[in-house]
Amino acid sequence: MAKKWDEAYRLFQSAEMGALPTLYASTEPSLSGGEYIGPGGKGAKRGYPALDPAIDGIDDPIIAGRLWEVSEQLTGILYSFQSHS
Repeated sequence: MAKKWDEAYRLFQSAEMGALPTLYASTEPSLSGGEYIGPGGKGAKRGYPALDPAIDGIDDPIIAGRLWEVSEQLTGILYSFQSHS
């Protein structure tokens, strides 16, 4: 059992460390908004908060729309939002 915990420790981090990117993103005055903050360690899986390079497609409205459609289909929950613009 100890070996499994050792392996998990290498892959994951504590809840406290996991919360740091969110805290950093919400309180760091030098950020303008829209940046992706994640763990700054090897493979972006562990470590202190760091600015993460943009992930391809993360801000693509077509991909976002398709994800929304699939989510509604899979959950059976439909939302009708109105534009505020």
